[in-house]
Amino acid sequence: MSTTRRPPTGADVARAAGVSRATVSYAMNDVQDSRIPEETRRRVREIAAGLGYEPRSDARSLRRGRTDLVLVPTYEVPFGQLIQRFLDGLARELHGLGHTLVIHGNPATHGIEAAKAWGALNPAVVLVLPERMSADGVEYLVARGIAVVALGESSAPIALGLKVDHVAAGGRAAEHLIARGRRDFAVVVPRESGLAALGLARLAGFRAVAEPAGGTIRMVEMAEDPAEAARLAREWRAEGRPDAVYGYNDEYAALLLGALADVGVRVPEQVAVVGTDDLTLCEMVRPRLTSVAFEQLLPMSAVAAAIVAAGEGAVQDDLTLWQMTLRARDSS
Repeated sequence: MSTTRRPPTGADVARAAGVSRATVSYAMNDVQDSRIPEETRRRVREIAAGLGYEPRSDARSLRRGRTDLVLVPTYEVPFGQLIQRFLDGLARELHGLGHTLVIHGNPATHGIEAAKAWGALNPAVVLVLPERMSADGVEYLVARGIAVVALGESSAPIALGLKVDHVAAGGRAAEHLIARGRRDFAVVVPRESGLAALGLARLAGFRAVAEPAGGTIRMVEMAEDPAEAARLAREWRAEGRPDAVYGYNDEYAALLLGALADVGVRVPEQVAVVGTDDLTLCEMVRPRLTSVAFEQLLPMSAVAAAIVAAGEGAVQDDLTLWQMTLRARDSS
């Protein structure tokens, strides 16, 4: 009777080399990550060659017929430019590793209902904003061998977290405005439910810096709507304006720039304005908009390799994607 020898897996290489499966994924996909010494990288490749291991066939055998899809569910609020650029770059890197990033529709579903819809496509990984997840949804996916990667903070037991420090973004804006001598602040929190949690995190960071410095803060709810910005500008003119506004992101801040100009409030002489994301928009409006930039910390190849490793069952630390840097312009 003949027997068929199974193909070697990343787990086999990891055991032989005495390293983690994540390290195997990094080494085999040639990701230049400073945490992996070159000697370890070379040894992993030599052992893999001796075993006859090839990463792409291994990924498929590990998943036993699962697709090589990395599924990104859509969101109730459309992806902004920052996230869209991130996903575009990630898609290119994942393609080079034999995976395909796909966007999944139906943004209205959440929790277990959403998890069942995602799981029906049998992806290797679901990359999801925490607001779309629930503990039972994560459990459902994990039980089916699907790794869950969160783009942001998550309390659910996920395979990997890609951390985004919204609290730090608010703190950078506050530091800048305080240094400019401002003390009476309005901080915008989006009225849209899908963005409110992020706005509250940025407000918390702003508050943590501004209040110890003697600042007063009014939280302002606003939709991304010119009429909403106009209403706020009129109220501030009639009832007393702040001397600085943190507009959540660049789009909200730019709407307020225009609305303040319409009611005769001078920026930055009377009101300083700061946004977040450092989009091209900041150079298009007048006065040019000061913004908190998301400065990339990791090469996209390293992020893609970590996501692939998560899909192969590797246990690894969360990654911090960006650091916050203030880009000062004319509006403050």
